Amino acid sequence: MKKVLCLFLGLFFVFFSSRVMAEKILAEVGPYKLTESDFERLLKEDPRIEEILKANPSLKAQIERGLIERWVNITLLYLAAKDNKISEDPEVKWKLLETEKMILAEAYLQKSLPKIEVSEEEIKQYYETHKGEFKQPEGIKLKHILIYVPQNADNKTKERALNRAKQIRSQLAKGAKFEELARIHSDDTASREKGGDLGILRKGETLPEFEEKVFKLKPGEISQPILSPYGYHIVKVEKIIPEEILPFEKVKDQVKEEVKREKERAAMEELLKELAQKYQPKVYIENKNGER
Repeated sequence: MKKVLCLFLGLFFVFFSSRVMAEKILAEVGPYKLTESDFERLLKEDPRIEEILKANPSLKAQIERGLIERWVNITLLYLAAKDNKISEDPEVKWKLLETEKMILAEAYLQKSLPKIEVSEEEIKQYYETHKGEFKQPEGIKLKHILIYVPQNADNKTKERALNRAKQIRSQLAKGAKFEELARIHSDDTASREKGGDLGILRKGETLPEFEEKVFKLKPGEISQPILSPYGYHIVKVEKIIPEEILPFEKVKDQVKEEVKREKERAAMEELLKELAQKYQPKVYIENKNGER
């Protein structure tokens, strides 16, 4: 039995050792080595890298080489800083301590806070007691014709644009179809082919001076030219959409996240309360700015 156990432990040791030794070294600077697993950690530390690689997979080799070179350069500078006893500088000592505190505090939080679970009943209860937070403001369904005016345009250019907008408004007043004139004249390429249709505009979604004027219009009414940073707009309101409270199913995920955040905040407060009782922090706010 002992022979079998020894053989098993021996095989395990050989297998484990070979796994450790088999890990590739990607770079070396003095006593420091960048292994494949270390490199993966570096990749995960910057979420932007993943986004860039998704958009441009062909940049993979270039980004990886750049990351390794960055590790080498930082390690070179680190060794030089150690040799020159930079770590003994009081300001550097303070920064190192604060950085260490942040890293350990975050790790302790992840380890100590309970896993937050949110029940269906909690989500529904939160929604019922906070319905006012899930209001959708009043809106209007509208179309527009935009006569573009460059931001640095001179007065003559602005005047020509305004006159053009007034001529289009005059044609509409005589019975011309809004959609047809939008397709011909509007400088808004996104809405032009849709007859100027902008969909639904809610209060608070646009510039206050523009919003004030368009929300005064009645269904079917066509505005006079309205100036905005983009130029002159001729707006037609199709219908008024009243303010509404969004139904539970539409905001369920949003409510769940809010309930989860509240429970996380409560757990954090409880943990900090326990730690304060244990370590008894003292705050001397009266000493701020030399106050006595």
